Amino acid sequence: MSLIADRLNRISPSQTIAISSKARALKAAGRDIIGLSAGEPDFDTPDHIKKAAIDAINQGDTKYTDVAGTPALRRAVAAKFLRDSGIDYKPEEIIVSTGGKQVIFNAMLATVQAGDEVIIPTPCWVSYPDIVALAEGTPVFVPCSQNNGFKLRAEDLEAAITAKTKWFFLNSPSNPT
Repeated sequence: MSLIADRLNRISPSQTIAISSKARALKAAGRDIIGLSAGEPDFDTPDHIKKAAIDAINQGDTKYTDVAGTPALRRAVAAKFLRDSGIDYKPEEIIVSTGGKQVIFNAMLATVQAGDEVIIPTPCWVSYPDIVALAEGTPVFVPCSQNNGFKLRAEDLEAAITAKTKWFFLNSPSNPT
């Protein structure tokens, strides 16, 4: 009996991690490398953010929070949207998560079953097909060529939709383009 679940055979090793590891190795060897794979900034966390995190820890703000985020954080996010973008969200319309990929993973796992199809315009973020596969769905790729500015054409989307289509990934601006 294997300790590893069979579902892991449906996914590929992370291309992002492979590229990041290669970039780190080349940097360690003295090469001048700009890593564009993991989406991490090339600078340290600013001091005011480090201080705020340390202050929160020192104040005992280290307990589990509401699943959607603390009310204070959700109010702050709503205020930022209004201030910076003129978008007026209520705090209860906001969910703070560990990241977009986690939210997508949760949504796929909660709604996709074997036989369901998920349309993914390509190029796409490398994790999307594997997330769908882990949820036992079938990724349906719709190429968005450079000739069309990497934009999805309505006729290509329409051709991909079937009775088995459950989701359509709309990611704009599309990572990695």
